[in-house]
Amino acid sequence: MKIIAYAKINLCIDILQKNASGYHEIRTILHEIKNFKDIIEINKTKFSDEVSIAHSNKKTPIQKLKIEIKLSENLAKKALDLFKKTFKIKDAISIKIHKNIPISSGLGGASSDAAAVLKGLSKLFKLNLSEKRLMFLAEQIGMDVAFFIVGGTALGKHFGEKITKLPEIKNLKIKIFPKSSQLKEKTRSAYENLDLSKCGQNKAKTELLLKAIETGNKKDILENIHNDFETSLKNPLQKNTHLAGSGPSLFVCS
Repeated sequence: MKIIAYAKINLCIDILQKNASGYHEIRTILHEIKNFKDIIEINKTKFSDEVSIAHSNKKTPIQKLKIEIKLSENLAKKALDLFKKTFKIKDAISIKIHKNIPISSGLGGASSDAAAVLKGLSKLFKLNLSEKRLMFLAEQIGMDVAFFIVGGTALGKHFGEKITKLPEIKNLKIKIFPKSSQLKEKTRSAYENLDLSKCGQNKAKTELLLKAIETGNKKDILENIHNDFETSLKNPLQKNTHLAGSGPSLFVCS
């Protein structure tokens, strides 16, 4: 069985506060990008569970961001383990990820892979899980995983895992660029480098962006894109250029 896992960008990120647990509460609008996608192969096997990553051979500029990741930190493996534990599945599963979305790029590849694994396993074992049930599982894996269960465009609250579907955005052209040299590649590092006193200042723009998405006003959508992680950059980005998420990839919308 093959499942497609698409990338994402954040049209806005408001970092509201750091709670007692040390995690940052945010408000964000996520938007699925179909220019970049991983292909996930999921099959039963006679052997033990296996999750492997095969990088694409495409020589596109964004492939410069490729780095390796420990299997223990792989969200697809966490999705597999959670699914098997929840539904008491004994079968051994082989998962092969054909990687096109760079790791730790801010494009949500790991989260998308995990969501694809949940959806794929639901089909493989003929459980036909509802979107709500899949999202409940996704929330336990990582903050962007639930978004990729629904895809499209959505509002994320709390740590980003509480998802509300938004209307489809039409005719939005998005171009992705390689990393900003001003930002480290790990999400944890990005949060550590934030000055929270500079964050959460654009909540009014988020409201305008939500209204623009509801009404399909492309001009207002473009004017209200923002990202609090950009406050940690020493030099401002070029006009209409934004960080794709907490990671270093950039995008331009038109």
